[in-house]
Amino acid sequence: MEANQMLFYETLRFFIGPLIAARFRLKIQGQENVPDDGPAVIVCNHRSALDPLILAYAVRNRYINFAAASWSWNIPVYGHLHQWLGAFPVSLTGGEGVEKQLEKGLEILRQGEIVGIFPEGGETILDPARAEKINRFKTGFARLALMARVPVIPAAIIGIGERRLPKIPAPIVERVVKHPKSKKGYSSIIYKKAVCRIGYPLDLGDLYDRQITKELLEMISNKVRQIVIKLYNGEDLERFLTGEIPFDFAYERVGGPEKKLL
Repeated sequence: MEANQMLFYETLRFFIGPLIAARFRLKIQGQENVPDDGPAVIVCNHRSALDPLILAYAVRNRYINFAAASWSWNIPVYGHLHQWLGAFPVSLTGGEGVEKQLEKGLEILRQGEIVGIFPEGGETILDPARAEKINRFKTGFARLALMARVPVIPAAIIGIGERRLPKIPAPIVERVVKHPKSKKGYSSIIYKKAVCRIGYPLDLGDLYDRQITKELLEMISNKVRQIVIKLYNGEDLERFLTGEIPFDFAYERVGGPEKKLL
């Protein structure tokens, strides 16, 4: 991240962050799990348009280069805001251009910085009526972590008490968002209270030398999703939040059935 981007990021975090923390009575757990230096991929669930601001405020010691939906760069002002904050575009719907887009994330990681990804894509953010469940994760973050040989830091944002903002009509949304769910229009969620749990870093070291296959990426993606669900539900925190109980990512199962999310 360039110096001017860091300055703008820090300015927003200093002035806007406390307002968000007060408005949502935000509680942050696991802040110490983000290392003071070195690359990592932070992976988080995505329920509200404000999630990036919450996560950026929760991670006080580092700057996060967020992967932002490519359509959002076409919105006036919003695209410039992404650029000023060091974000980079990634398609929500996949396709041939995704690997090229991920190259930017790989470059950032090789410079020792942190990349933040919301791997549900548009499945939850565009369909908040089903946002009580964390949807299937896309695998781009797993590919990045393996190629850059960096840890994955799972995180969960838990909204307690929610209200819906007025719906933006489908014709307006479809002009900007190229996604099947945009046909339903868009209504964002605002939390009454929020908790951000930042999990203990996951070491993928035993997987670095394996051939990167679809099966391997799916395994990593599914397992990280299960861990994010555990953080969301407040389960197995000795393993996935505090790290008091060691967890071997490559060989151990996350364990236990998934419970209904709050």
